[in-house]
Formats: sequence, C-alpha cells, structure tokens
Amino acid sequence: MLFYEILKMAFDSFRLNKLRTVLTALGIVIGVAAVVALMALGEGTRASIEGQFSSLGANLLIVRPGGRVGGPGLVRTGPRPSLKYDDYESLLKELDSDSVLAVVPENSRAVQVKYLATNTNVMLTGTSPDYVIMRDWNVQEGSFFTQREYNAKKRVAVIGSQLAEELFGNDDPVGKKIKINGMSFQVMGVMEPQGQAGGFMNMDEIVLIPLTTYQRKIVGGSNVETIYVSVRDVNFMDKVQAEIEEIIRKNHKITDPSKDDFSVQNQLAFLNAVSSVTQTMTMFLAGIAAISLLVGGIGIMNIMLVNVTERIREIGIRKAIGAKARDILLQFLMESMLVSIAGGIIGIILGIGLGEVIGKLGNIETLVTPAPIILSFTVSAVVGIFFGYYPARRAASLNPIEALRYE
Repeated sequence: MLFYEILKMAFDSFRLNKLRTVLTALGIVIGVAAVVALMALGEGTRASIEGQFSSLGANLLIVRPGGRVGGPGLVRTGPRPSLKYDDYESLLKELDSDSVLAVVPENSRAVQVKYLATNTNVMLTGTSPDYVIMRDWNVQEGSFFTQREYNAKKRVAVIGSQLAEELFGNDDPVGKKIKINGMSFQVMGVMEPQGQAGGFMNMDEIVLIPLTTYQRKIVGGSNVETIYVSVRDVNFMDKVQAEIEEIIRKNHKITDPSKDDFSVQNQLAFLNAVSSVTQTMTMFLAGIAAISLLVGGIGIMNIMLVNVTERIREIGIRKAIGAKARDILLQFLMESMLVSIAGGIIGIILGIGLGEVIGKLGNIETLVTPAPIILSFTVSAVVGIFFGYYPARRAASLNPIEALRYE
C-alpha cells in the first residue's frame, strides 16, 4: 500500500468521524498549550528578574553597611552607618587596577527639583565620575562631570532623559540651572534613556551630582551608603571580593570576620542563584503541564482501540484483498500520529496566545523560546506513535477470516 493511499485513508477516517477526531486531539491540544504557556511565563519571569539585576552589571561587587546573615544579598543593617568616604578612598587606592575597572561610591535620597515654574520629586544620587563606566551608561547631550569638578565640589548636575523632558520640554537643558532643594545647580548633561535599574528605580528620572557636593551641600558628613566595584573579568570576582573584605576590615580594625559591620554582595553569585531558582520553577510548571500530555496520550490510545474494534470488518476486507499486516499497522499508526501532531500544532498556537493573554492580564512578562515549542511538537509526535502503536499492532494482527465474521 502506497504512502499517499494510507494518508488518504487516514483523512477519510477523520472526515467521517469529525467529533471523535476533535475529542481525540483535545487532550494533546490542552497539554501542549499548557506546557508552552507555563514555560513562556516561567522564562519571562526569569528573564525579567535577571534583566533587572543584570542592568547593574554581572561583574559587580556591591559593598554596603551591615553584616551578612546568609545568602547572596541578605544583610543585617548595623545600628549606624559603617561605611565612610575613607573606605572608598582606600579601595580606590589599594585594589589591583589590573583586576578592577572602576570603584564608585553612591549616596541617594529623594529631593525636589525645580526649573522655573515646573517642579517634581526625584531621586538625587551623589557619585563619582567613574559612575558612567561602572553602569556602562553614556551621556546623550552635554557631558558628565569630571574629576576636577568632583574635587572642587562644584554644584553641577547630570539628569535623566525623562526628567529633562519634564522640566525643559523641547529646550536644550545643557547649561541651564535647576534648583535642588532650593540650591542652584548647573545642568552639564543628559543621560541616554535607561529605564528601570534592578526593578527599583527609574534611571530616566534621576539627578546625578558629585558625591563631594552631595556630602557638603545636601546631607553633610562622610558616610557612604554603597560602594560599587566593577571587576574587569568575572574570573576575578572572588579574588577582588577577598581583597575588598581585607581592606575594609583593616580600616575598621576588625579581626573576626563574623563581626563584620559591612557586607559584599557578589552580583554574579546572586544572578546564578536567581537563575537556578527560576529555572527550577519553570521546569516544575512544565512538569505539571506535561501530565496533561500523558492524559492526552492515554485518550488517543483509548479512542484508537475503539476505532479498531469498530473497523474490524474493514480490516478483514482489506487483508482479504491483499493488504499486508504492515500496511494495516501503518494505516492506524498514521491516523494516531496525524491526530497527535495536529493537536500539537494547535496547542502550540493556543499556548503562545494564552501566555500573552495571561501576561497582559497579570502584568507578567512572557518569553516564548524555541525550546518548549520544539519539545512540545516532538513530544506530541512521540505520544502519537507510543500510544497509537498498541491499537495499530492489534489491528494488524487480526486474523482476516475472524475479522470478516465479526459482528
């Protein structure tokens, strides 16, 4: 029996039993759609979390006040700020420049920014000129403040693109003066659009000024809230982290590491931990959804067994006129595969659409990758072969004389 004849018979069977065909494929459709939708949600969540933290840089070490109590990023805040400007200067001088790209201090607070009659509340950040290197963030208009302006404690500012639009509209902000908490600052530049950083702050509404000016004009004192150390190569992360801890312990006269009044967060370790957790969650969701595929496969086998029973006389006639057992086997196996593959294709399309709908309704990011689509299509085809083989084998093994006598 030629292949196209087997294919034609399969489609004729589907046409004559439309409802049964739809019900047979329904289990596969639901299973594949569930796998694709849930994996898209899981991958989207993972990519969103990783993207938020990657925006800070995977090769970043973050030094903060407070001792570590366990796990990446989990710290205990001390009773008073423990990082000083001297700690930043020590790291800047003593860390190996061959391993470190930039050492950047950062202090932040909410302030009111005003230009003429327009005012808004934004985040003010005091930092150093190397901030743009650490963030890998370029200036769109004008320039960033220099080391000379930093050392001279100049009242200069660089603002985010969204804030520039809010305050100045279509006017060029460079060279104009804004008021920060009532004090005049000259705008030196506008940063490129950046969006969210770590999911916590809109970088396009930020104001950046020299930390020296921030400490002198805004809050006073010499406390530093955060020190970022950008490492040239991720292979140096552990080495540089150990150097940071040694330098600050020496500054703070700490001999017992368990009494550290600071913490060093390894951004790469944190990203790896987050990735591992979200990957596990995604696979767990996919595993639950895959149960639907198993149920769908069992449904195919049951329907095909009923199909064989109803078509015993037809099988007997075909065998009597020369059809071989192999031809009967291929015919029923082809029907099972076609139903399963068609269900898989419909399920993939439905799953992509379902993932988008759930993502929009729940404000969750979705990410459809080729892996679940290829996997779902392959599994649906395998399910058709695996669960269709027994009914097909049973049909092929029927005795033609007994089949013709069957009522």
